[in-house]
Amino acid sequence: MNSGKQTIISIISKGFSLIELVIVILLIGIFTAIAMTRTNTGLSIIREQIAIDQITSDIDLARSMAFGKGKTISIIFNDQDESYTLYEGSNLISDFPNSDNGTIQLDNSMLKDVNIQSVSLGGTNSNELKFLPLGDVQYGGSILLNTKTISIEQVSGKWSVN
Repeated sequence: MNSGKQTIISIISKGFSLIELVIVILLIGIFTAIAMTRTNTGLSIIREQIAIDQITSDIDLARSMAFGKGKTISIIFNDQDESYTLYEGSNLISDFPNSDNGTIQLDNSMLKDVNIQSVSLGGTNSNELKFLPLGDVQYGGSILLNTKTISIEQVSGKWSVN
């Protein structure tokens, strides 16, 4: 008769109690919240670096195009639309790499946290970066993205990120 009671007791004691399940689910929720916070912070830094890489690569390409073609190439920044557009003389460069008809948007799903805070190029706080036919920059200046500044030297067109 004792063996019957032992079987019933062992069947009842198998599994988790409701309290144990609630505690485990609560711990999983806390760890998930911590992981998501750290992930979003890390992603915003990565997105900012991607935008910096995109802009500086396009500056280098525009300088090379100006030198190679012997024509004036301009990059006009629009801090309201978080974009910039490339021109050869007064004509839009519609087939520029990674552009949509000559315009590169930073306000897309990949770079949603990146904002062009300000653009100060040339002596008159212009938003135009102009490469002359030999690849020289007409005026230097700076572009402020979130927390980083891209500085462009006058004449040489070399850029640095601070």
